[in-house]
Amino acid sequence: MESIALRVEVRPRGSKGSVKALRRRGVLPAVVYGKDAGNVLIAMPEKDLHNILAAHSTGSTLINLQLETQSFPVMLREVQRNPIRRTIMHADFLQVSLTEVIETEIPLHLVGEAPGAKDGGILQHLLREVTVSCLPTQMPDMITADISGLKIGDQLTVGELTVPPDLKIITEPDSIIVLLMPPAVEEKPAEGEETAAEPAGEEE
Repeated sequence: MESIALRVEVRPRGSKGSVKALRRRGVLPAVVYGKDAGNVLIAMPEKDLHNILAAHSTGSTLINLQLETQSFPVMLREVQRNPIRRTIMHADFLQVSLTEVIETEIPLHLVGEAPGAKDGGILQHLLREVTVSCLPTQMPDMITADISGLKIGDQLTVGELTVPPDLKIITEPDSIIVLLMPPAVEEKPAEGEETAAEPAGEEE
């Protein structure tokens, strides 16, 4: 798979005030760690990371991190956001080896149209990603889950997914991805049962 280039700079360890000053300038504080990279504080334009997150999935994207005269294949492991404004506050990058198997999360993408949904069934999407084991260069952007054969009452599980032979799914095979529920039926009052209590009239 093609990796995405991301240029970053080393940043000095500073106080909370200095980190806030970076963010005010549109610069995002981050860290990269790994066997060759060590543990390095870095900084990058916030918009560069936004562009990556907008177009790619976090767990299935290989990034070529360009740090001064060096470059490292990395994956984005964690993005910390402001709990209220949801703006990015910090990012963690993990250096990976292109020849060593890793575990990561790959998003699921539903394809097809379920006949049961046309019949009024309610499609419940319960699982949106699965954990897989593979080489970093063999990570797919997503895994497709075909729902075109589902009727009302059917379900699609992880064990029914079709994936390349070099990709091993770690998530339990009986985990339910999609469930097609029967349509909701409005309950009607039983025969002879009053829908609402009426006040008794006074005898004359």
